[in-house]
Amino acid sequence: MSFQQQVIQGLIWRGMYFLTVLLINIFVSRYFEAENAGWIFYFCNNLSLLMLIAGLTMENAVNYYGSNGQINRNSLAWFSLIWSLVVSIIVGLFLVIYYTWIHTVTTEQRNDYLFYSLCYIAGIQLTSLFTVQFYSLKNFIVPNVLMILLNMLLILSIPKKQTIAQTGSGFSVDIYFAYFLATGVLLAGGFLVYNKSWQQVSLPTWPEYRKLFKYALPALGANLVFFLVYRVDYWFVEKFNSDAALGNYIQVSKLAQMLLIIPAIVSSVVFPHTASGSERSTIKDNILRIGRFTSVGYVVLFCLVLIAGKWLFPFVFGKTYDLMYVPFLFILPGIWALSNLTVLSAYFGGINKVSVNLKGAVLALVLILVLDVIFIPKHGIIAAAMISSAGYMVNFLYSFVHMRKEHGIAFKDYWTIKKGDIQWLRSLTQS
Repeated sequence: MSFQQQVIQGLIWRGMYFLTVLLINIFVSRYFEAENAGWIFYFCNNLSLLMLIAGLTMENAVNYYGSNGQINRNSLAWFSLIWSLVVSIIVGLFLVIYYTWIHTVTTEQRNDYLFYSLCYIAGIQLTSLFTVQFYSLKNFIVPNVLMILLNMLLILSIPKKQTIAQTGSGFSVDIYFAYFLATGVLLAGGFLVYNKSWQQVSLPTWPEYRKLFKYALPALGANLVFFLVYRVDYWFVEKFNSDAALGNYIQVSKLAQMLLIIPAIVSSVVFPHTASGSERSTIKDNILRIGRFTSVGYVVLFCLVLIAGKWLFPFVFGKTYDLMYVPFLFILPGIWALSNLTVLSAYFGGINKVSVNLKGAVLALVLILVLDVIFIPKHGIIAAAMISSAGYMVNFLYSFVHMRKEHGIAFKDYWTIKKGDIQWLRSLTQS
């Protein structure tokens, strides 16, 4: 299957999946409203940081060695199950200590937090590890169909005409977090059946373990720094702003990250191609073509949000989300940069130059931290959006400079649609 065919397959099936994710986000936000939804998303953000550290972002190593075939896929599948269990136990033990002796809460609260945490950690670990294994096989259909079906079940369970203040039963936080675990278990089971891994239980050899950890540990540094680039502003906003402002800002961030769907789909195709060495000579041209279409799309989107965003956000997410408009406008230029950076990062990861991603993220993080400390206490979520946008731009420009050194590209190449681009786009639709 060609690069173009894989992009189309990814766009169709992952696009459908992310559409259901967007619907979940909308209905959950409307049901819990800004203050409560803000707490849920903020709690998930903290869990994601713990999982990132404990899990060593092992999915990057699994993706790399699954894509180039250096480690048997059956071994990677069974390793992924064990690894998810180990990470869940480590995080669970840490949280028991934390909620018992460091941040003491009631027994009921501790049990609730542990349930939420273990469902989320185990679910996201399994989802990440087995999704990349499906993609390493260049299969975008099976995992996304499974997730779409489960997402639709969750959507049907969320009350559409009531908020949490109007009902004390039905959809609950327990159901929301259990959904993450159900997704991970479904994907793991689906891959074991699809790959027939259940016929042969095996694990990586010791040299293969060393390969996995040797790849994962440097990637951990890059992903940890990049995670903070994305989300360190959450902690500043939570400390210096109201719960409602936090809920609005996290919704801005989540909606902005939804715009990274198409670049993420493309990067999931770019990575296996660069990791395996196939068609690498054409990847640069495809990256620039994607970047040019991305630029046009963001200009159109900015104009639409400028005109309609002020009433559209409260209409879609609920009346408590009336603070999203200005921050979203300010963050959009940075999301354009992230959209192109996502593809560049997949390229550098695929050719095993993770250090480029890491150094660019460090520069962005330093800038964001310094400016957050100075401006967020006084200027709130508008300053947070502007600062994040600036940091994302710096991160992209660093990777772009390295790409330019290798391939002689220019910044203007991201802004001028060429005749060949239209022909390339037509070839995608005809694939």
